[in-house]
Amino acid sequence: MVNCEYAVEESRVAPVTYIPAHIVHCKGIGYPQVLADHMLRKADLHVHTRYSGLTRVSFLTFPDSISHPSDLVRTAEKKQLAVLCITDHNSIRGAVEAKKLATSVEIVTGSEILTLDGDLLGLFLTDDIPKGRTAEETIDAIHAQGGLAIAPHPFSSHCDSLGLKITELKLDGVELFNAAHRDGYTNEAAQKMSSNLDLAFVGGSDAHSPAMVGNAYTLFEGESAEDLRRAILARKTSYAGEPTPLKDIVWMTVNVTAELWRILGLSLVRRPVNDGTECALVVSRMRTISKVVALMGATAFLVPPAPALVGVLGDHIHRSRSRTHFAKVTNGPRTTQ
Repeated sequence: MVNCEYAVEESRVAPVTYIPAHIVHCKGIGYPQVLADHMLRKADLHVHTRYSGLTRVSFLTFPDSISHPSDLVRTAEKKQLAVLCITDHNSIRGAVEAKKLATSVEIVTGSEILTLDGDLLGLFLTDDIPKGRTAEETIDAIHAQGGLAIAPHPFSSHCDSLGLKITELKLDGVELFNAAHRDGYTNEAAQKMSSNLDLAFVGGSDAHSPAMVGNAYTLFEGESAEDLRRAILARKTSYAGEPTPLKDIVWMTVNVTAELWRILGLSLVRRPVNDGTECALVVSRMRTISKVVALMGATAFLVPPAPALVGVLGDHIHRSRSRTHFAKVTNGPRTTQ
C-alpha cells in the first residue's frame, strides 16, 4: 500500500469502495502512476461527432458538433484512453464510423437518446433507438440490444435530464461528473442525490470537439470495452477529470458557427453541401430569405469580441440557473466551494 496524504477534490477523482482510497488525488505521488499501480484504465463515456444533430440558440440552428470521428479517435488515442464511447444524439452513425478508424482505443457504439422524461445514454448498442418514448420504454429497448442505460447530467438546468426519476428507473449507471457542466452545481447535485443508489458511478466529457475529449472519464479495472461493461454491471467504477475550460467551449462555438456560415454561404450561391449531416439537410430546405437572415446572425456572432462576450455571459447565466436549480433539488446550499 502506498502511504500518502490525500485529499478528495471535486474536479479530480471520486473514490469507490473497491478502489483503494489513495487512488484519489494524492499529494507527493504521480496520479498516472497510481492508476498504473492499480491497473485502472480510463473510458470517456460521453462524446459527440458531426452526426449528433442540431441545437437551437435564439433564432439560429447550429450543428450540435462538427467533429469528425477520426479527430476524436486520434485525440482519445493521444490521451491514452482505453475506451471511447461515441454517443451522438439519437444516432449510432458516428460510432460506427469511428470503429473503422480506431487502433489503440476501443470504440463503444452508443447514443444519447431523447426520451419523454429526459436524455439517456445507451452504450453497447447494435442499432438506433427511436427518440420520443418514455424513459422506461427506452431503457427496455437498450437492454433488449444487450446495452447499458446511463443517466447523463441527471440534474442539469439547461439540458434535458431525468432528475429525481433516476431513483425509479432500471438504470445501470449515472453520470456524476460531466466536464461540460462547468457551473459546479450540476455535478454536485448528481453526486449528492445519487449517493445511496445501487448504480455504477461514471464520468464523461460530453465532448463536442476534439479538445474536450477525456476532460472527464470513468475509471475501471481492465483493458477492454468488455472489461468496462463488466465493471459497470458490477458497480465497480469511479470517475475523474476537470471541468472543460471556457476557452475550449468558446472556440468550439466559433468553429460550429463558422461551419454553419460556410454551409449557408455555399447554399446561397447554389453549391449545396452534401456531407450527410443533418445541418446540411436542414439548410438545403430553408427559404432564401431564411438563409440570408441566418447568415447575417452567424456573421455578427463571429465578429470579435462577440464570441468571448457571449461565452462569458452564457457561462454566468448557466451558473446562476444551476445555483437556483441545485437549491431546489437538494433543499440546501453546496457542500463544496
